[in-house]
Amino acid sequence: MAAVAAALLAALLGGCSGADRPSSPSAAIAVSAPASFADVAPQLVAAYKAAGGAGDPQLNLGSSAQLIQQANAGLVPDLLITADTPALEALGDPGAFERRPDLAANAIVLAVPAGGKVRSLADLAGQTVAVCAPQVPCGRAANAYLKARSVMLEHPTEEDNVRAVLTKVTSGAVAAGFVYATDARAAGDAVRTIALEGAEPNIYPLLVRDGAGAGAVGFADWLAGGTARDILADAGFGTP
Repeated sequence: MAAVAAALLAALLGGCSGADRPSSPSAAIAVSAPASFADVAPQLVAAYKAAGGAGDPQLNLGSSAQLIQQANAGLVPDLLITADTPALEALGDPGAFERRPDLAANAIVLAVPAGGKVRSLADLAGQTVAVCAPQVPCGRAANAYLKARSVMLEHPTEEDNVRAVLTKVTSGAVAAGFVYATDARAAGDAVRTIALEGAEPNIYPLLVRDGAGAGAVGFADWLAGGTARDILADAGFGTP
């Protein structure tokens, strides 16, 4: 999956490095965003374009770990959004980006297939439970929550990103899965959501490539404004 995402980003960047990509206000804007933005990111792009924003945001979605790997491999996006701040520690050249005000907050929940029997963490005993891989923000959050409560999953799966976890849940392949509140909300009646008391929300940082064009800078500025905040709130994201 990471290889496919990297190939798509390479095609989007047209083989150019961050330093030599066009900076025209009408140029494509390469935006790498986490899988938990799969629903809201297109809404943000559509609203930005409707408002007459310069440039053409093009989305590359994947796990935060994959997005960082791509940037470290030279596929540096104009805008980089990750699903937590610890993901940035793996960034090979932090100086290649300027960090902007954090974009959103999102807490993990336990999602259960419609009609599922799980009602609490205690019901996970002996069950197959989907969790993001530990190097992925949703996996970090879930593992930290479980460790703090001395809960050990007996039959966990490890998925590349939160949408893969959600797919396992909605298909009934697992008894439950740890996803973000926004993902459970997007699934609608296909899942039942169990809130996790005391779960600390992940903070989503926004970074802009050093030397990014006017369109990319304009999109980053717009994301900090009221319209973008309203769209994120409507999707269930919190304020960082």
